[in-house]
Amino acid sequence: MKITAVMGSPHKGQTYRVVKAFEEKLKEYQEADFKYLFLNELNLKLCRGCGVCLERGEEYCPLDDDFKGVAKILLESDGVIFAAPVYSLQVPAQMKILLDRMAYVFHRPCFFHKTFIPIVTQGVYGAKDVLKYLESVAFFWGFRLCRGVGLTTPLRGEPTAAQQQKIDLETSKAVKRFYEALMNPNSPVPGLKGLMIFRFVRSSYKSGAGLPRDYEYFKANGWLESDYFYETRLGLVKKAIGWWADRQAVKQGEKAVKEQGILTERG
Repeated sequence: MKITAVMGSPHKGQTYRVVKAFEEKLKEYQEADFKYLFLNELNLKLCRGCGVCLERGEEYCPLDDDFKGVAKILLESDGVIFAAPVYSLQVPAQMKILLDRMAYVFHRPCFFHKTFIPIVTQGVYGAKDVLKYLESVAFFWGFRLCRGVGLTTPLRGEPTAAQQQKIDLETSKAVKRFYEALMNPNSPVPGLKGLMIFRFVRSSYKSGAGLPRDYEYFKANGWLESDYFYETRLGLVKKAIGWWADRQAVKQGEKAVKEQGILTERG
């Protein structure tokens, strides 16, 4: 079992201590190959917003740095942890750079059947919103989501006995959730939100809207004709909603293609 912890803090402080405790508690359930990616130690350049990864593919990114190695490690992991302190009500810059560089995954999700959990530390406030943000990112990337943990830690020095007791308790609960998700052989049944997003996007591609690289990706994975990203059972209600989403997407896609054609003629 390969676990990768992506460390968003620029130093080894409170967040690192929590993740180390998480690692130790996880290994009480089962031995694991636990790898740390300290983003501040990597050469990750700022995204230029050129759109090459979206239009042509991530392999054509003009930036020459450590990014491809990071993406490869994440894809080879069974479980992924994103750990970060709250900086100005968001993740630190190091982690945001990585998320920006992986913008193409929002278009071409690739982390299905891999488990994700966020760990966020705060001095006073902000962990709840950062957890929500990271969970949203993981949702769009295709991960099996495990509810994260937000912990209040001291800005300096060691936690008090009461603080440490609470940190240990919440960490233990998070480890248990993560382990159970990792060991679950069943693929998650898609919710209405996930189902509608999938059907809307793929039907848009089928109608000619969207980027060619995304269309080819969906086609290669067999998603243009499937009910969802992976084989799953849908009840009658979800089947009906999926059909409705298909129809709406086709209509909007055809409209967008027609409008683009008109603009091209005028140009």
